Amino acid sequence: MCAHRVERVLLVNAATDEGVSSIANDGTFPALGVVSLATALLRHRPWLEVIAVDGQVTPMAEIERLVWDFAPDVLGVSALGTSYANTLVITRVGKDAGAVTILGNDQAAVLARQILARRPEVDYVCAADVGEFALCAFVDALNGERPIESVPQLLYRGPAGIVHNDLPELPGPPAGGGLSVRVLDAIPVPDRNLMPEANWRQYLLNYLDVYGGLHDAEVTGVTTMNRARGCARAKSPCHFCGIADLSLRFSSPEVFWADVRAAQRQVEASVFYEAFDSMSSSPRWVQELVETRPDDIGDPKFFVYTQAAETTPRLVDLYRRLGVYRVNMGLESGDTRMLKLLKGPRDSLENNRRAALLLKEAGILIYGSLVLGGPGENAESLEHTVQFARWLVDNGMMAALQAQPLYPDFGALTGRWLMNPGLARQAAAERGFEILDEALLDSMPAKYGSTDVIDFDEISMDWCRIFSRVGWDELVDATRAVRAYADGRGTASGSSRISAAQLGAQ
Repeated sequence: MCAHRVERVLLVNAATDEGVSSIANDGTFPALGVVSLATALLRHRPWLEVIAVDGQVTPMAEIERLVWDFAPDVLGVSALGTSYANTLVITRVGKDAGAVTILGNDQAAVLARQILARRPEVDYVCAADVGEFALCAFVDALNGERPIESVPQLLYRGPAGIVHNDLPELPGPPAGGGLSVRVLDAIPVPDRNLMPEANWRQYLLNYLDVYGGLHDAEVTGVTTMNRARGCARAKSPCHFCGIADLSLRFSSPEVFWADVRAAQRQVEASVFYEAFDSMSSSPRWVQELVETRPDDIGDPKFFVYTQAAETTPRLVDLYRRLGVYRVNMGLESGDTRMLKLLKGPRDSLENNRRAALLLKEAGILIYGSLVLGGPGENAESLEHTVQFARWLVDNGMMAALQAQPLYPDFGALTGRWLMNPGLARQAAAERGFEILDEALLDSMPAKYGSTDVIDFDEISMDWCRIFSRVGWDELVDATRAVRAYADGRGTASGSSRISAAQLGAQ
């Protein structure tokens, strides 16, 4: 390919598909990934024309017109399982407009081979967890400046089948012996102006509509940031966690605060969603942020992830000093047996309650999630979870409460059990739960092994029949009950992967 063939790049975060209930992609916070990718591309190759748009707040018809009018040489689409149908619509338009198409994010990384085998409108899939470096290398390869085989974590069709460049996606440690955990400093501070101003106005309106009542002071703008990644549970993750790379990686405190300042200047942000997979995994990093907090930074408020078992008085005090007003905490169940099966030996109902009380005392609200129908779930454990949800709401601890039947993501241990019956049987013997439908378990690899379109309800029903002693209808009823109880007491509710039709009117 000739040099500088790529001149225009369009990056799109696809919107949630019609009929899917999702609060994971609901337009209250921006999809920062496409902005960060655009910023990295322009830092790497300033002569490019790059546009980033978010389907959460940009109508599909407008995105389709932009594809034709802008005529990108490369169209990159961020695809979640909840937005995959819309992703395919966008990539088809892109191919018709003459673009090279590339997918990234969770759905693409987990089902890359199936996508490339079945979707001619998709040319490449990037499976990198940190995609900024891979995308820059990809553009260079299209321009003939490096071999396509050198682009890290890229999948594509080759003469002998699908090729996966299974290469390290991050640069090495900085010269001079710097700490490798600071590698995220190499990702430039996002230029949020690369996304249309109208998008930022809509994020703020959406946020105020759902969460405005949580704030005493005026909220002038909202943004996402992502200056640390990974989780302390990397060697033994929660069984339903589908994050591919949980190794801990950080930016320096200086770059963290530079990102905050930039967002304040660019989009008047006063509320920040730090999308670190588990902020509680590194109290030392949180302490560094607190100790280096600039005196003139104002009063930014942060929404962060935390684990109940890691939430200590010291950590909560650090959160309070940092400006954390809300945490995303995977509570998952109100039953200790289920918590240990879903998450690990450190988790219990006692730890969940203790963490919730510590946060309440500090004035920090919880955005909590509950996963129903884990291995060995029974009527008693399900009722414990419903009662725990009511306790959380009644005690004024919740900013929002998410509940849904377990979805066995193929990137998670639960999904691997479905696709490897032998592994599931071994886990059942070791962990003390039963396989309730052996024949159905054995049929799962053939049913799902070659498809790229997963019906959330159907696969959750299959999981339920194989692993849960509570029927699917009972799980949906419990989901409705939790959501109705939360809604009736002024707490936002939702489900990340379940159809609106199954839930019915709320």
